[in-house]
Amino acid sequence: MTLSSTDKPLLLRPADPDAPVEIDETKLNHRLIEIEEALVAAIAPVFREKKITHAEYELFRDVIRVLQRSNAVEGFLDVWLDRLTDETTADGWEGTPSNPEGPYYVPGAPLLKSIGPGACYVLPMRSDEPGVPLIVSGQVRAMDGKPLAMAELDTWQCADTGVYSMLGMDDQPDWNLRGRFHTDQEGRFEFRTIRPVPYMPADIQQIILDFYDALGKAHYRPRHIHLKVRHEDIAADGQFMTQLYFQGDPYLQADPGQNAHTRLAMPTVTNHEPAELKARGLQGHDFFHTAHFDLTIATATTVPRRAAQQAVPPTRS
Repeated sequence: MTLSSTDKPLLLRPADPDAPVEIDETKLNHRLIEIEEALVAAIAPVFREKKITHAEYELFRDVIRVLQRSNAVEGFLDVWLDRLTDETTADGWEGTPSNPEGPYYVPGAPLLKSIGPGACYVLPMRSDEPGVPLIVSGQVRAMDGKPLAMAELDTWQCADTGVYSMLGMDDQPDWNLRGRFHTDQEGRFEFRTIRPVPYMPADIQQIILDFYDALGKAHYRPRHIHLKVRHEDIAADGQFMTQLYFQGDPYLQADPGQNAHTRLAMPTVTNHEPAELKARGLQGHDFFHTAHFDLTIATATTVPRRAAQQAVPPTRS
């Protein structure tokens, strides 16, 4: 479904206000008509059943207005609607659930070089990067168990301050804690970063926090690492987007983004061994964490359930 636009100047009034309205049949988008009518039909009973007042509607509208001023409408829509478009979030899905990209992705992160045998990488970071060192490992496989060799992983996360680099919000160097790298021939990967912290956007408005309070949500998103996987065999557009979380995170069950999924939560192990610290180049640290997560992704040979659904253009009365 696509919408077209034009650069023609707009007339603020019709040339002939009394002329009949003419609908350009060539511009009708029957899929859009179908969705618009279905949404209105679905929402109307909620308004009636819950007896939503105009004051409550105005409060929600005020929230949207604040989000618009903060350029945060897209993120808000991700919270409510993005996961509904994806069969990987449905009950019974055997693969890894997806998660939204989020508002802080920056394309073009540096392609990293392996620091050792196999696919072992270190995200760009300062020599004295604050935070607990974290080593994440795993394997990327198709739904049939086949490893996705040389898949590109594009990952990014916040610093220990709760701020992402590349946004002009602090003094982090460019591409700090952002990078791309590849799995090995068995689809395995390993990278070193720091353990992220829960955070809230620096420009969040009080009305949004009040909204979270009313919904029983936390003000902070749980710890997470964004991970985008690209491979020619991946279904749809050749990429898969998700976020990795951490078991035991107190914010996991109260995520204001409503995206945290227990199936995406990694167990972590603490390592204090001096020999391991030295081997990892972590002299000066007392310990580091390790986490392991395997991804199972639908490929072109695994047809997603939604792909079999055929939309029938509706007739407009």
